[in-house]
Amino acid sequence: MSAPHFVIAGAGIGGLTMALSLARRGIAATVVEKRTGFGETGAGLQVTSNSGRVLDALDLALPLKRISVTSHGLMIRRWADGSQVLEMPSSPERMPTPFRMMKRNDLHTLLLDAARAMPNIRLMVGRSVDEVSQSADGVTVGLAARDGVGGTLSALGLIGADGLWSRVRDLTGDASQPVFTGYEAWRAVVPARAGDKPRVTLHMGSGRHAVHYPVAGGKEINIVVVRQAKEAREGWSRDGDRNVVTEHLAGASLALRELTGAAEGWQVWSLFDRKPAAMARGRVALIGDAAHPILPFLAQGASLAIEDAAVLARLLAETLSREGADGVPMAFAAYAAARAQRVARVQEESRGNGRNYHMSWPLSIARDFALKRLGPDGLRSRYGWLYDWQDAA
Repeated sequence: MSAPHFVIAGAGIGGLTMALSLARRGIAATVVEKRTGFGETGAGLQVTSNSGRVLDALDLALPLKRISVTSHGLMIRRWADGSQVLEMPSSPERMPTPFRMMKRNDLHTLLLDAARAMPNIRLMVGRSVDEVSQSADGVTVGLAARDGVGGTLSALGLIGADGLWSRVRDLTGDASQPVFTGYEAWRAVVPARAGDKPRVTLHMGSGRHAVHYPVAGGKEINIVVVRQAKEAREGWSRDGDRNVVTEHLAGASLALRELTGAAEGWQVWSLFDRKPAAMARGRVALIGDAAHPILPFLAQGASLAIEDAAVLARLLAETLSREGADGVPMAFAAYAAARAQRVARVQEESRGNGRNYHMSWPLSIARDFALKRLGPDGLRSRYGWLYDWQDAA
């Protein structure tokens, strides 16, 4: 690999966006993935305008259009009777960069294809970062492998994009652990129905909520049901018993029960929270969930990882051109400073949404009244600071 060169731990959405953002600036990357094949689990995700601008700048707008559905807004309903609380439409005038809804695996495949087309990106599967040592000139990254053949990589720095249970975060000396929230999310995909509007629909109930929106170019509907749980399991997902979610939805509106009744192959994952990490230490940096896990109540987990990648790549390119390899710790520190306030705010907003979605009567009455006062431009008025973001470059 030609210098400058960085090692990225994790080949998920954040890690691949990081590699592409570096490669487009002439910086080489080796992406290390512990799984033996590349792929993303999960059903759907939303790429909001803040992260959409980053992907568009990577010349991915056309392939994104092929795999996504543009959201026409948000509909909020009550859990029990399905009555409308608020409709917030979206349009090109309100959101020049569209809100895109898509299958997680479709976005991952798109990014993977783009990475494979770049000569200065190397992909390594079946390897994981096990240790790292820093020197004045760079890092030496020790790899572990299932087949016992690990090896080492030398680079100017290490970027951890390895998720909630990040090994790279551990290697920075962060001893904090993810904390179970008491909730789990059930995901499934069902065929789309004629007449469904291409938008996000949120159903709010006491201690629970559900979200659904179209994916796969409008051919399918992604469903997420969040419920309280007594026990947690580590890991991304596990198979769910359809009877459990059917029983949970017994008190939901007829429309929601009819939609979810068609679902097969439910996947479940426990929801964990974790305080933000120090996003950089010397020549090691963290992006995405490795640095700041986001609960899925603001649809910003993937988007913040994409933002992180854009900012870090720009700062590395700028600093390397001025300072050379000696400037890597400076660039990493500047990245951490630039991102700290924003990611903490998004984390807190997401936690707050979770509390609001799950309010019981009579607090839910006050919540619904406050939502109605937001009006049709509520997304812009409340979250303009989030969706209008763009990198300084």
